[in-house]
Amino acid sequence: MRATSLIFAAAAMTFTAAAIARVADAPQAEPMQHGDMKKMTPEQMAEMHKMHHPMEHGPVVEARQAGFHLTLAAFLGIKAGIARGDDVKTLALPAAAISGWGKAIPAMFPPGTDLPQSDAMPNVWTDRDGFAAAAMTMSSAARTLADLGKAGDTAGFATQFGVLAKICGDCHTKYRKPEPKK
Repeated sequence: MRATSLIFAAAAMTFTAAAIARVADAPQAEPMQHGDMKKMTPEQMAEMHKMHHPMEHGPVVEARQAGFHLTLAAFLGIKAGIARGDDVKTLALPAAAISGWGKAIPAMFPPGTDLPQSDAMPNVWTDRDGFAAAAMTMSSAARTLADLGKAGDTAGFATQFGVLAKICGDCHTKYRKPEPKK
């Protein structure tokens, strides 16, 4: 489990460093006047984002997919730890990492990143408030899981893990394209 946490942390630090480097090297856009964005159509906002956003859209999709894969690894590590009867205190860190990812999810879906390689459904962008609320619900549930782990509450931790799993599944059903059938 420690290896999964370390891999997650290293990947997050690598992505953050790369994003900071890209932003630092990007040309700066003219500052917008107060209220300008409120007058823009969704198409204009997407076009503005394409022109002024410092990152290409492909790397944003790759970064969010990597984040979801790392979250899945942490999730499966927690699940295995529960099944083995591990001390839940050792599972608190990956739960906290999932909580942090939940807070970051909405920002990982800026306009213009609905590319063919994305697994996101169109309603991620058309139902922004619902999508952001679902991500915050996931973050909150994972934070509760982490807190239960820190407290050493084995029974509560296992129950909360089931709550988190359902929240994740519900969000995937609503906002993620179905897996192709094999």
